[in-house]
Amino acid sequence: MTVPERPELSLTPDDVWNGDGKGDQRIAELLIAIHALPASHTAAEAQELYGKIDNVAVIQGSLYPAGPRVLPVLLAGLGSATPAGRPLLLDAIHEIASGSPSHRLSIHEREHIQMNLIQSVDAVRAVLIEMLFHGSDHEAHTAADLLALIFTAPQLFVMPALIDPQEFQNLLTALTSQPARQRHLARNVGLIVPG
Repeated sequence: MTVPERPELSLTPDDVWNGDGKGDQRIAELLIAIHALPASHTAAEAQELYGKIDNVAVIQGSLYPAGPRVLPVLLAGLGSATPAGRPLLLDAIHEIASGSPSHRLSIHEREHIQMNLIQSVDAVRAVLIEMLFHGSDHEAHTAADLLALIFTAPQLFVMPALIDPQEFQNLLTALTSQPARQRHLARNVGLIVPG
């Protein structure tokens, strides 16, 4: 699996949820969590680390400025993720990649952020496809959700096509050996698959 290198990251309290004035503490915990989550030894450890990302960088689908910045670090962790850490790492990636930027930003700024999130996920498309075939059911379903973000990138974004229609058809054909996963992916991108 080829994944991007982990970038350096610098955050301020305004970049995370800071409703109680503990932004500096949350930043410290977030920075530890994004690097430690992929290496989790147990599901309980992974869950605890996930909580330090999910309710800090993104809350109920709303992105804080830290969200788009931590996404590349999380994606870089996919290549070395442990079986205990990988499911929640994928969940954290999905929460951020599918999150909504602040409505205080202009529509142009929001679209730019969303497109960057999709392009970041697209950079690990091969890893996601591998997980779709070889990961646990949870990993496969989350990988399908992430692939759906790529395949259904809004038409209003001015950018090169992220997925070749033939590549997508080849993927669905290859999934015929795993019909439940094929239906899940197809449902996420609005296709009807017989069976």
